[in-house]
Amino acid sequence: MRTSLKIMALPLAMAAAGAVHGATPTQVVAHHLAAMKKGDLRAIMADYAANTVVIAPPGLVAGQSAREVGVFVGANARRVFATLIDKDHHPGVRSMQASIAPAGPDIARLRWVQFKGTRQQVSGEDIFVVRGNKITYQAILVEPAR
Repeated sequence: MRTSLKIMALPLAMAAAGAVHGATPTQVVAHHLAAMKKGDLRAIMADYAANTVVIAPPGLVAGQSAREVGVFVGANARRVFATLIDKDHHPGVRSMQASIAPAGPDIARLRWVQFKGTRQQVSGEDIFVVRGNKITYQAILVEPAR
């Protein structure tokens, strides 16, 4: 299946490069990833549209239900990233291994692994929709522990 995704991604990436003025979705997500690793909340939020929607896994953000996904809209999305760069979460974010791939004209996929090869290992995938050089939608998908 990975081979077919790569084959499909190439023409989509080429179309995206021609259709988008300025940064490609993968470039926007690469900037986002660098800002996350630095822990720079201002730079992180600069990548997001004012009306962005971020879907977070259950229990990620303080006050969020441990049984329901969180839906954070607009400026409220800041809560997700403030959590991910806090002292408890940032060591994993800072050291995570990641790869970014185009998945459509305005879509990028970020595959990531934190604490690879340890008992703390956690991995997942984020899906981003980027329009006008801003992230308008992000789903954070964490894979179940093995």
